[in-house]
Amino acid sequence: MKPAQYRREARAVLLICFAFCILSLAAHHIQSLTVRAHGAPRNDSLRSQPLSTDAQFDDPYSDFRNARYSNAGLLNERDEIKLGTQLHREVTKKFNLTDAGLDRVERIGERCAKASLRPGMLYKFHVIQSRQINAFSLPGGHIYVTTALLRLANENELASVLAHEVGHIVARHSLKTLKASQEYDDIAKQLGELTGVAGDVARDLGVGLGRMIGAGFLTVHSRDEEREADFLGVRTMPRAGFDPLGMVT
Repeated sequence: MKPAQYRREARAVLLICFAFCILSLAAHHIQSLTVRAHGAPRNDSLRSQPLSTDAQFDDPYSDFRNARYSNAGLLNERDEIKLGTQLHREVTKKFNLTDAGLDRVERIGERCAKASLRPGMLYKFHVIQSRQINAFSLPGGHIYVTTALLRLANENELASVLAHEVGHIVARHSLKTLKASQEYDDIAKQLGELTGVAGDVARDLGVGLGRMIGAGFLTVHSRDEEREADFLGVRTMPRAGFDPLGMVT
């Protein structure tokens, strides 16, 4: 595929993904401003009548607005970081990592991470040599983007991608996927016994995690998880000094 076509498709994906999120947030804000502008109804009989269901704004992000994020019920953060280290080792076996563009990714990514709802995590950014336009994240703060994406994305576009991936880590989406898997108990036990990157435990753990990486098990998310990462990403971008609408430029 030609570079120009890559650029058109990449920007179309970014625009569709974030435009829906931003428009929804804007509609919610407009509704609030409208209520404030008109004030409370003067007629007591009207005041006592709730809005009909059809009249109320259907906010697709309402479940995320007051969410509280933690590792409760999942791997604790120490084991999450261990898991991320082991998963990253498997990623390096499957993909070719490069330093090309890494400074740019780290500069923008760290701003997004500090402005997120999980600023205490030590995020690690990586660039994969690939002609595919892609980005993904793993537990423990690991975020990956491809060189093809870097060639097409301007600063705000790249920030939108990185803020989205930070959102997956904030919401512990991969940890929740792992928790629901049949392998969870064995992996949790192995992580508890793991004392380094060598030895039988590390080897056995690496085999299982390698299969997960190969199948994309921890990097494919549900539609609701993608919406949540969108919401968290759009929340993060202005706080990090980026324009959420920048992908349309």
